[in-house]
Amino acid sequence: MDMCKKCKSSYERDSYEYLWDHDEVDHEEYNKKAYKDHHKDKETCVEEILHAILIAQRKAGDDHHGKHSYDVYEEEKKRKKNTIPFILYCGNCKPFKATGATTYTPYSKQKKFACISSFIFKIKDLDDKCATLELLIIKSDQKCDDTEPKSPCSQIDGKKVDDLVKTGIYINVDLSCFCSITCLPAVYL
Repeated sequence: MDMCKKCKSSYERDSYEYLWDHDEVDHEEYNKKAYKDHHKDKETCVEEILHAILIAQRKAGDDHHGKHSYDVYEEEKKRKKNTIPFILYCGNCKPFKATGATTYTPYSKQKKFACISSFIFKIKDLDDKCATLELLIIKSDQKCDDTEPKSPCSQIDGKKVDDLVKTGIYINVDLSCFCSITCLPAVYL
């Protein structure tokens, strides 16, 4: 089956669930959206998966903020996974790489621009066929001179999972441009 032309089976669409502890995913809410009248509203399989990820992230985030702990150290050890990073693939089956800009203040104390490219994203919002994504990078890559990844594997291979960080750089994308998605293991960001 050509993944660029056809949606994944429902078994493959649900494979994201292994990333989360079962008590963290609101399966009932996901199932209502994903399986009730499948594709009735012409939702793409990429959009379905992003919607499921967004629901799971919001639920994990809500649970995290709603609990109180008297022991800060214990809370640090038990941080919930609140993000499912992912890689998108364009209609030509090539990984999608986005570039954005931010500012930083080096030792000279004068603000400078920094251009950041990434293949890894976190969904922030989903509206109709448009998604707001945040670029994610590996912390150690920020210190390198040549930080532009050549492929998703070159960006993450051999890197520490805990070094994945948010950039604060957001992009809006048209979901009709993507044919497939690869979810990475859930992390705390």
